[in-house]
Amino acid sequence: MIQAPKLESLLDALRAFEAGWYLTANEDVRASGMDPYLHFVRHGFAEGRAPGPDPVPEAGRVFRVLYALSVLSGGTPQTNEDLMGALSAQADVPVDCLVLRCLGRELSLYLYRDGRYLELRSHTLQQPIAPFPHASEEFDKMAGQWLAEAGVALVHVRHSALQSLGLMDAASTQGIPVVYSFHDYYAACPSVKLLDDNRQFCGGRCTASRGECYQELWPDHQVMPLKHESVYKWQGQFAGALALCSGFVSTVGAVKNIMLDVFPALAGKPFPVIPHGRDFQALASLAAQPGDGEPLRVLVPGHIAASKGAEILQHLAGMQELAHVRWHILGTLHQDFEHAMPENVVVHGAYQRGDFQRHVAEIKPHMGAVLSIWPETWCHTLTELWAAGLPVLGFNTGAVGERLQQSGAGWLAETISPAAIAHTLLHASQPDVWRQAVEQVENWQKNGQRSCAEMAGDYWQLYNRITDAGFRGQN
Repeated sequence: MIQAPKLESLLDALRAFEAGWYLTANEDVRASGMDPYLHFVRHGFAEGRAPGPDPVPEAGRVFRVLYALSVLSGGTPQTNEDLMGALSAQADVPVDCLVLRCLGRELSLYLYRDGRYLELRSHTLQQPIAPFPHASEEFDKMAGQWLAEAGVALVHVRHSALQSLGLMDAASTQGIPVVYSFHDYYAACPSVKLLDDNRQFCGGRCTASRGECYQELWPDHQVMPLKHESVYKWQGQFAGALALCSGFVSTVGAVKNIMLDVFPALAGKPFPVIPHGRDFQALASLAAQPGDGEPLRVLVPGHIAASKGAEILQHLAGMQELAHVRWHILGTLHQDFEHAMPENVVVHGAYQRGDFQRHVAEIKPHMGAVLSIWPETWCHTLTELWAAGLPVLGFNTGAVGERLQQSGAGWLAETISPAAIAHTLLHASQPDVWRQAVEQVENWQKNGQRSCAEMAGDYWQLYNRITDAGFRGQN
């Protein structure tokens, strides 16, 4: 374990830390080439070195929120970084954002500061978390110790995969409220996307077929047979953990309704719908107007696997009535489909979050498409497409359906099938229909796009409500 004595005092000192000053004041640190943050945490604080030119602020009311994450990359962690970066400006007290991550046997506690994760504590578990009972006494003891040492005011579970469900009990035992976010359907089933053996959405209620559902987070022998069997035990253990939470969050109403159907007891506690926010350097108008005599270019962003519509896309690309369409995947294609796509599907490869609009400008698409066959809980690629000025084609399900209905910035296929998408696409490519959708995209850019500050403001209101306008801060 990384030894950093007096964790709460260390966090106070880090509020006064200035990396440039620290290197200038400590020639040995500068000569070593060691990261100044890490040096102060691992050595400098214990040695009594000053963190910066200004005195360490006296212990006062600091709101410390701990976010539970399984990974530090991907859509949810990126949105959580947006939230952590914007939260301090919305709060009326100083805020420290801590992150608890468990990956395999490695349990780590970080401070998120200045756009980076600074490891404060680490511990190697004797055994990794297993899906049943999805808990570890060792994890719970260590996490509970860190919660107490850091003076955490609130725990916000953003990921529960690979984490111990005992975290809720470890927090509530100390009087620390817990907020649980539903960024997927993992609490209802380890399949996460709730697609059955026929890739039909089940809503957390097993469909009649007897085939086995697909899941990829756990070894099959630990969770199978899942359908009609271990899924009920799964939902039972999550129901117990969720009962210890003080509030819940979803990003769209459709997700909230599904989770309330599976876990009706959640209805008695705060459960706001808080859409994600996103800050863009610029909102663009990059949609090319369809013209006679040129291929219709449709942009499909993301990692395109079966759940993201890879089979749908394969059928669409082979349709004679859509022979004039060129499909551009900005992202990657699942290996099962790499050699199965027709030549009119172009895969451009992975992209960095900040480079999306540059790639769109190079491709010059007429519209975008989100072909997910499951009810997504938000869909960041939909936001990116609109921010680039593209109207979007999608299925009327989940967040994609709800957001397209609300904005009018695209077109919805009412059934999840290649034929429905093809019909909708041919309609959407008509000049007047296309132009009307582009106007709605422009309206979304002006009035519908939420900033990170707006998102953080909603979360701060929830945190205050959950903690009864007070918290376990330093006094």
